[in-house]
Amino acid sequence: MNLFDINFPRQLEADGSAEKIREALTIRETRLWPEGKMKVPVLNISETLTGAIKKAKLQRRVRLGFDDIFNKLAAEKKGINELLQKTKSQQQNRISRLLLFSNDGAERLYRHIEQALIEHHLRILGCQLDVDSKKLGQLITGSSVGVKVILVEHKDAVSDVLRSLVGNRE
Repeated sequence: MNLFDINFPRQLEADGSAEKIREALTIRETRLWPEGKMKVPVLNISETLTGAIKKAKLQRRVRLGFDDIFNKLAAEKKGINELLQKTKSQQQNRISRLLLFSNDGAERLYRHIEQALIEHHLRILGCQLDVDSKKLGQLITGSSVGVKVILVEHKDAVSDVLRSLVGNRE
């Protein structure tokens, strides 16, 4: 995944944040699993990042849990493909979803994440958070339940989370 080839939500491209965000995302990367084909950005948890994710959750723009997320992505892809066939157009290459995940998952989880990122690469960006699932669960839900994977939906929530990486808040 080349971050310099993808388009972020229009508001980030228009306000000049996109380039700073791309730079922040390339500071630290990791391979999802030893034989993995793709590297993803690694994000340090900060107050601004946590705040942006919590805000998105309050707005009901965050999904928790592997099965729910991947079923939702598959249903959206089916709908997008049907629409594209009817209109005879091509899918836009613009990030509208963020897949964020903890750093303590099993290799099997990371293989599935990589598969989903490859399949939905035109509209989803995946980032590993530099926290374990217990800490992520505590930060996001306020409880000690482990959370390994979250999906941030909607361009506004995605923009807020990405903007939090560079401290450029509106």
